[in-house]
Amino acid sequence: MYHSLKESLTAWSLETTERQKLQHTYIAIAIGLLVVAGVFGLINQNLGQQILAVAIAAAAIFLVNAIIWALLQSFILFRITIEDTLPIDEVKKTTRKRTTTKK
Repeated sequence: MYHSLKESLTAWSLETTERQKLQHTYIAIAIGLLVVAGVFGLINQNLGQQILAVAIAAAAIFLVNAIIWALLQSFILFRITIEDTLPIDEVKKTTRKRTTTKK
């Protein structure tokens, strides 16, 4: 059992990026806190609601992080990888040539 869990975690670590690991952690915390809030809510309603608020915050962080990363990847990182694959002659230059004006 321990060996199987260790192999699974090692494979997960090798196959996922740092951002994916962070996202998985956020969602695992949110789900875990949701379960804990349900159990504590049976005993103490106020404590269960406070734990539920933390779980909702973790889920909100997950969603905000996912949206920000998607925007960053689509607008910035995607363009950088496209420019890296193009030959240097085909890359668009963003600077203008200076022109002299005669008066």
